[in-house]
Amino acid sequence: MQQCPPEDSLERRIEAILNADTPPDGWKEALGKLFERYLDQQRLLDRLTHIADRFQAAERERSQGYMASYEKKVRQLEKIVRISDQYQTMLHQLKERLEHASNYDSLTGLPNRRYMTVRLEEAASQAARKNGNGFAVMIADIDHFKAVNDNFGHAAGDRQLKAVARALELSLREYDLCARWGGEEFLFLFPACDQTSAPVVAERLRKNVSAAPRISDNIATPTVSIGYTLHRPGESIDATLLRADEALYKAKDAGRNCAIGM
Repeated sequence: MQQCPPEDSLERRIEAILNADTPPDGWKEALGKLFERYLDQQRLLDRLTHIADRFQAAERERSQGYMASYEKKVRQLEKIVRISDQYQTMLHQLKERLEHASNYDSLTGLPNRRYMTVRLEEAASQAARKNGNGFAVMIADIDHFKAVNDNFGHAAGDRQLKAVARALELSLREYDLCARWGGEEFLFLFPACDQTSAPVVAERLRKNVSAAPRISDNIATPTVSIGYTLHRPGESIDATLLRADEALYKAKDAGRNCAIGM
């Protein structure tokens, strides 16, 4: 009878993967080995279940010696079931970690470009089906961010990014969405935001960043330039994003630390 696997290097690798912020190299191989081990245990479980059924049918005719052997097999079966449950729990936890890593930015904790793209397409589809379900898209870019990296290092730049991300989140309603779009850019999806409320929302974003605490006495309080637009019924998300991006460049040309819509 195959014995329960001792704690080995595979278990340590899986534990390291679960504890990592982002999946390390080799996680697929480790997951595959873990799944193979789980299948081995499942096959063993099926075999022992069959043995247990045979013992149950014969227990009325067999001696106490066979009854003791049966009870031992049952204890082994229970132990294997516990091990199988543990592996299934580990697989589930690993799956959740990987899903989170694929949808969220590890530095700021905000949704990433991949997640936001899906949500934008969903919003556009809903707007096409139902009139009045328009939404606003805004792009915020941290002003002079390259200077922070160049003069104070990338660690300071990372702190600046996290500080700006927190300040931007303060402006969100429960159903609004802010994502790190790339580099020092943040993209916003504001459902039910019309031509009147969009500039108010954009200005609130800008002011919240300007009021954020400085990350260092040597580094100025961050500011952002914002370009915003309303999604037009029937147009593609790419067209909406292009217009928001053009508005952002106008905000930069206007001197930065301002919000301009198109």
